[in-house]
Amino acid sequence: MSAQLVMSNVRSRPMRSLATALAVGVEVALILLLVSLSSGMLRENSKRISGVGADIVLQPPNSSLVLAASTGAMSVKIADLVSRIEKVKAVAPVYLQLNTSGGLGLVWGIDLESFDRITQGFIYLEGRGFQGPNDVIIDDVYAEGRELRLGDEVKLMNHAFRVAGIVEHGKGSRVFIPIGTMQELVGTPRQATLMLITCHQPSDIPQVTAELERRLKSYPVFDMSSFAAHVEEANRDFGPIKFFTNTVVFIATLIGFFIIFLSMYTATTERTHEIGILKSLGANQGYISLLFLKEALVLGGLGFVLGLGLTFGGRLFFQWLMPTLHHQLPLQWLLFTGFLALFSAGLGAFYPALRAARQDPIEALAYE
Repeated sequence: MSAQLVMSNVRSRPMRSLATALAVGVEVALILLLVSLSSGMLRENSKRISGVGADIVLQPPNSSLVLAASTGAMSVKIADLVSRIEKVKAVAPVYLQLNTSGGLGLVWGIDLESFDRITQGFIYLEGRGFQGPNDVIIDDVYAEGRELRLGDEVKLMNHAFRVAGIVEHGKGSRVFIPIGTMQELVGTPRQATLMLITCHQPSDIPQVTAELERRLKSYPVFDMSSFAAHVEEANRDFGPIKFFTNTVVFIATLIGFFIIFLSMYTATTERTHEIGILKSLGANQGYISLLFLKEALVLGGLGFVLGLGLTFGGRLFFQWLMPTLHHQLPLQWLLFTGFLALFSAGLGAFYPALRAARQDPIEALAYE
């Protein structure tokens, strides 16, 4: 009986129901799109780091696993020391720097010869390696997203570069410049922010790692799989990103709460006479309260479904607009936003439901 009343009330006011459900849907989509974009970029970045092909990563003391925020640096001469360790096959110094010119992203300064020994070389789709200090190598995703071709000019770190090569994506960064140029631009000559190391055999990794820890006691040493996982986790927990995500979730929940509250409060006023009839037929306060709560939960559930539709539509739009963006939607966030939609709907309907239940049946029947 109550289910029929709930559905008939939802259908009898289609525009109000649709507007309420859509507001909850926007709440859901806002959260899921943010999480999808951030999770996708973090996971894709982790894959590219792993795709370099190194076995071990060496960082300088006091460096951060949030690579964009890391200010640590070490002398490139350490590469010579590392290369002399038994069972080390190749070492490549890399200088990472956050670029804010024409977009946000990490630029890798590399010594192309040593970097090729680590990665087995780039797969060039167009052009070739660096021919001068102002050359840049970009991957195909970056080139497509920014409509760049061989010979085009790119502004990075407030400096003009010429596209010398376009390569397949998946090996570290999307943008590479000569490490000497990077050191000059940053003002730290003969420095690097990490060393990529490969061993002759995978079985040599523990021995080389132990030797590095013994010789360079204050330098963090990671095997590549651990490093990629730690970087992803550190970026996910990075203060500004975490604060921004939590703020968006809070504001979206607040919007859903107030929309449901306004909708259900208006509904109690519109249906005062109906409440009086129900009470005259023997409906108690608990029945009336549950009726309104169930209606709010139905609207919250419809809002969640609409939110999923908006989320997947938004993902397609962003993918078309910015091909360099990657998306990943964790299952736990789908479940969390579903719970959040129902929770905000139930919380928003709580007071209107109590108000409806407490109405005097005589006054309610007399209400016009």
